[in-house]
Amino acid sequence: MTETPCIGICSTIYGDEVCRGCFRHYQDVIAWNTFDSPKKQAILAQLESLSTRVLSQKIDILNPVQLQAKCLERQVRIRLHWNPHTWAHALMREGMDKITTPEKYGFRIRPECAHLSIAKLVEIIDDEIFQAAERHHVSHRPL
Repeated sequence: MTETPCIGICSTIYGDEVCRGCFRHYQDVIAWNTFDSPKKQAILAQLESLSTRVLSQKIDILNPVQLQAKCLERQVRIRLHWNPHTWAHALMREGMDKITTPEKYGFRIRPECAHLSIAKLVEIIDDEIFQAAERHHVSHRPL
């Protein structure tokens, strides 16, 4: 069974076509339990790709083993088979007020973003992933 990417902060109920929590299109959120495994895997692969593209422009992974251990230690839900950039994103979302030295967690903020607080960086990252997801859904909408 393919686990849902839902993180419990769905914005589609407020009118967003793309969820600001998991970045799925509202139709995918609604129909998730009716999709077969290959369809779910395709959606998850697209989410990972969109997220990694944005995240790799903002952060560098220094030590994936350390990052994974910190996520598991703090019980941050991650997909172990996904790109470690997505783990750092999940960790920053969960601990944005606690992470002062990202290098201790196995990642670093790229110099062009180093002046930002973790909270502001997460806000920017989430917005960019959201916009990328919206563009993807518009460009792949059936005619």
